[in-house]
Amino acid sequence: MERKQCYMLLGAFFVIALLVTGVLGCIGGSPLDAFAARSAKPVPLTPMEQAQKDLAGVTITYQFGDQSEVLDNDRILSWLKEQEDGSVAIDEQQAKAFVKELAEKYDTPYTHRPFHTTAGRDIQITQGDYGWRIDQEAETKHLLELLAAKQSAVCEPIYAQTAAVHAQNDWGTTYVEVSLTDQYLWLYKDGKCILESYFVSGNPNRGHATPKGIYGLTYKTRDAMLSGQGYDSKVKYWMPFNRNVGLHDAPWRKTFGGQIYKSNGSHGCINLPPANAAKIYENVDKNTPVIVY
Repeated sequence: MERKQCYMLLGAFFVIALLVTGVLGCIGGSPLDAFAARSAKPVPLTPMEQAQKDLAGVTITYQFGDQSEVLDNDRILSWLKEQEDGSVAIDEQQAKAFVKELAEKYDTPYTHRPFHTTAGRDIQITQGDYGWRIDQEAETKHLLELLAAKQSAVCEPIYAQTAAVHAQNDWGTTYVEVSLTDQYLWLYKDGKCILESYFVSGNPNRGHATPKGIYGLTYKTRDAMLSGQGYDSKVKYWMPFNRNVGLHDAPWRKTFGGQIYKSNGSHGCINLPPANAAKIYENVDKNTPVIVY
């Protein structure tokens, strides 16, 4: 009887073993394989792999009017740099270099800009600080913040200085055009000429020639005292565009235009009949372009 029970127990264990083996076979492995599968843990990503994963597909698109510049994902990933503590970060010098590239390509002050004069001539303006200028330090910081967000973005750069429009003629349609040769100027507002006037500019024979170029009005103010070596002049309308050089009324003059500037010119300013200076003052604001040639 005991031997029979022993055989029955052995048979039961054999059946159970077959069942277990069959089940494990159905799931594609041996009992040892199943144990190994339950014991295995995912291999953690290295800091560099994790950073690459976080930035996968991220791009930054800068808008410059109708133009755009894309910082693509391949370049962003090439900026990843391992730190001494083993962490990974964006190389700030690479970001700084990229922003410098943008500035060199899209900044417009002191660049060569074609200008079609009212008299019908096509000239090149090569001087003057008017135009778009990226604040490179602020934009580098902004770019690093965008990348830290790990999301694609479309934006404009941070500017230290702006112009009227994003175009080759970035001065737009409201500006003062000054012809030193003709001693004559035109005031354009929204594309329409609303004033013409003779003036007296700086005396070039005494080293006071009015600077050529494109400038933005620094500010405008009423009732100013203009002082310099050998003169003190009180004016009602003061509109500087290049340090101490600006547009203003000159009530002490009786005549304007012609060749007066060569013998009795100003110290660099554009001297205007009072009524015309008043009208210009009413129609310009800070950063209104003044184009002098």
